Amino acid sequence: MAAVTIRAATPADHDALIVLTARLADFPRPAWRTAHEIAVADNAILLAAVAAPGADTIVLVSGAPGEPVDGVVFVATKTDYFTGERHAHVEVLAVAPHAQGRGVARALMAAAESWARARGDAFITLNVFDANARARGTYLRLGYLPETVHYRKALVDDAAPGAAVPAAPEGLTIRPSTPADADALWAILHAVIAAGDTYAFSPDMDRADALAAWHPAGGHTFVAEREGRLVGTYLLKPNQPGLGNHVANCGYMVAPEARGLGIGEALCRHSLDQARTLGCLAMQFNSVVSTNLGAIALWQRCGFTIVGTVPQAFRHSREGLVDIHVMYRLL
Repeated sequence: MAAVTIRAATPADHDALIVLTARLADFPRPAWRTAHEIAVADNAILLAAVAAPGADTIVLVSGAPGEPVDGVVFVATKTDYFTGERHAHVEVLAVAPHAQGRGVARALMAAAESWARARGDAFITLNVFDANARARGTYLRLGYLPETVHYRKALVDDAAPGAAVPAAPEGLTIRPSTPADADALWAILHAVIAAGDTYAFSPDMDRADALAAWHPAGGHTFVAEREGRLVGTYLLKPNQPGLGNHVANCGYMVAPEARGLGIGEALCRHSLDQARTLGCLAMQFNSVVSTNLGAIALWQRCGFTIVGTVPQAFRHSREGLVDIHVMYRLL
């Protein structure tokens, strides 16, 4: 692996830093955070530190003078809440996509730690979004350990009267499935399962097994119909039997040719209403594949949050071993 050159940032790096900080919002964000507000906040503190360097901050970039900047770390000074100790705090770490896997993040963090150590700091801290599995994995590998966890609760529920909920696609009907739907339903199931990128079902699962799995005892299977054809489906069931049946579980599939039309969101919101009707108090998704960024963003818009991550629990057909997320929301 080629050596990584680390140097202090200068005002001449302004444009490169703007581009790099866009990476800081490139992960499954909580529903209440936008990429724009994250980028604006990070840009403001980073560029201010570059423009007016001081003893309490440092901005380091990777890349020799005159070469493209492919990474940045910004370290500021904090005071420990419990002990009052001064310590270094990593405000920003970003690496360009083309530079990932080349040791840039490790080199930047090592340089930041050296700066902190040289001025006598006993420890260094940072914050990371819970859903940012990529960053969390990097920090764990570098020896950083989780401490406090920041929680947030909305005081206005997304399903409250008057809340803005996107309208379902025009002409879409969601109804319970019937035996007459079997052929069209199998076409959707087969397309999604065979892709091997979202469900743990075997990609070569046959028609009979797929239809049986999608109609389990105690489950409720719905289909979405538009212009006379099925375009989506969902399965609603208890997440656990017995003492866990007050929490619902749901799976959704949309026909490939019907994606991007808002059908998935319509199915999700319909399932939330059905779960409430059945007396459920919450809904949980047990296995949301971490690479399925579109689905994660959709579930977050519908009020779900990532409450846990299981490392390398899914064998993705193209990406290999990837993480899965557990997502949850109260009803």
